[in-house]
Parts: sequence; structure tokens; C-alpha cells
Amino acid sequence: MKKMSRLKKGISLLLVVAVLVTTAGCAGTTTKAKELVDFNIGYLPSTGHLLYFVAKEKGYFEEEGLNANLVLFSENNSMLTAMENKKLQAGALGSTNSILYESQGHAVTIFGGAMTEGHALVVKQSVVEGLGDNPGLAALKGKRIADTFGGTADVVFRQGLINAGLDPEKDVTLVSAESGSAAFAALKNDEIDGAILFTPFRKLAENEGYKILSYSGQVAGFENHPCCRQVALTEELKNNPDTYVGFLRALIKAYKFYQENPDETVDIIAKYVDIDKEILKQETYGPYISSNPDPDKGTTLAFYDAMVNLKYVQPFDLASGINTELYDEALNSIVKEYPNDKTYQSLVEYHNNAGD
Repeated sequence: MKKMSRLKKGISLLLVVAVLVTTAGCAGTTTKAKELVDFNIGYLPSTGHLLYFVAKEKGYFEEEGLNANLVLFSENNSMLTAMENKKLQAGALGSTNSILYESQGHAVTIFGGAMTEGHALVVKQSVVEGLGDNPGLAALKGKRIADTFGGTADVVFRQGLINAGLDPEKDVTLVSAESGSAAFAALKNDEIDGAILFTPFRKLAENEGYKILSYSGQVAGFENHPCCRQVALTEELKNNPDTYVGFLRALIKAYKFYQENPDETVDIIAKYVDIDKEILKQETYGPYISSNPDPDKGTTLAFYDAMVNLKYVQPFDLASGINTELYDEALNSIVKEYPNDKTYQSLVEYHNNAGD
């Protein structure tokens, strides 16, 4: 009887433990779900924002405690407004726009990177006929070029025209286009000789028989120039640093995936950018384009210098508006977890050379 009594007590104890473990497990699941932070991210339909797409589709945002929602925009000003109204927690804004907004007193800070380079000046074949294989930007004298004024490539190619001995205001007519797609469509116009395009429009144009006269990264002084920068409200970065470190950790993981899994990365991009997959692959892994989560403080400051020289902005203290500490923490924590990972180590090397 004593043995039977002890056996019953033992079974009862096991049942109690099982119930407690099950309850704790359910509670843990519920707690984890509640801990996910709603995080809205603004993006443009471009391969240049692929780190967002990969981080979302592979679950990296969720791994870092974020309930990420990707919000589509067609231009930067609307994204800034949404950010200031706290409808967005982060967004990839063009480098020119990011710097311009800070110069205007908007309380935003650059804290990470997205696309590097990724633009081209594309012309009709008639523009370069008889000029050889590499006529250069000097071929644009007297031509009409569709341009998204204030965009990253607008700064690059205005300086490129100057480098080629042309006056962007007199020797070339830059015709305003409201978006990259509008600039691409303008090539069909008989009065337009070329267009300044970002990915994937530059490849679409080339496939339709237009000539890439110059990639943005080929313009002297703009090698590895930043395109889009990760931007957020300064107060949000200050008040929620752990959230933004998690966001950057997700992008770092996405970088590794995109470097090591090209086919699946293209499949993911195709969910957000409605372009033929072969073109997406060429514009993701082709020449003069890359995606990197690094803030790239050094090249961003160099880009700011070009904007000052072109009188896009008056001089101001941009350096204080670039936060590298959050990326430092995110990258260091990833490397600590995976000390022998070559892709993560390559980001460390890149960051050390980028300047902070």
C-alpha cells in the first residue's frame, strides 16, 4: 500500500510538473508574441531595397523582435512626411534627400545603408553614333536629358558634366521627371535624347536598345557613392536604441543571405519589384551596384561635399547627423555570435575602411 501511495504521489507530481511546463511554454509563446515591436519601413520598388525584402521574407525581422511591415512609396518626400507623423519607424531615403532634409532642420538621422551606386545615364543610339565605343559625357552637349531633380544621380551626373567640360545649366537641357519610371518612359519621347535612371530601369533601357553612356560609379569622385541611406527620427533612435540595433542586425543577416543565395534572393525581390527575374538578377549582381547595411559615413560625407560644391545645400554639420554607434553594436554582436563567418568578417573589414 505504501508503495502504491508513493507511486500515486509520484504520478501526481509528474502531472503537476507537466502542466507547469506546458503552461510556462504557452505563456512564453504569448509573451514572445507580445514583445514583437510594430515597425513600419518605407521602401521604393527597386532592387536597391532588397535587404528589406530578404529580412522580411526570411524572418530576420521577427527573429530580432520586430513585427515589420513594408510600406510602398513612389518618392522620398511622402516617406519623410510619414516618418515625421510617426507612421514609419525607418525608411531608405535617397542620399541627396537625406542630406537635404537634415540641412533643412528636419529632426532625422542617417544610421545605416542600403544601395551603393546603382544609376546610369542612358541615351539613344543616335546620340553616340560615330563617336566610338566610349564617347563619355561630352557627347551630351546640346542634348535633352530626363532627370529626377534632387535625386542622388542628379548630383552625380551634374558633377560628371562639369568634369567633362560642360555647363549643366547651359550646355545640356535637363528635363524634370517626377520619378524613375517617368524618366524611363521619357525615352520614348522624340524630344528626349537620354535619361538618368536608377535600377532596374537602367537595365530595362539597355535591353530595349538604348546605350549606357556612363554608370554613376564611373564618374570621378563618386566611386562607391551612397544611394539610399537608412533614416529615422532622431528622437526614435535615442529613445529606442535596442529596437534599431535589432533592425540593423536583421539587415546584416539579410546581407549575408543575398551574398550567398543569388537565385532565392532574386525570387524574393520579384515579390516586391514586378520585373522579369533575369533583369532583376542582372541589376542585383551586375556592375556598379551593391547593397550594404553599413552607414558608410566617409562616402556619405564626401557626397555631402559634392552637394555643397554644387550649391544644393549650404554647409552644415552633417557629421553629427550620422549615427554609426547603432551599426557598430549590431555588427559586433553578430560577429561575436559567428566569429568565423567570412561574410560577416567582410562587413567588418568594409566598415573599418568606410570611416566612422
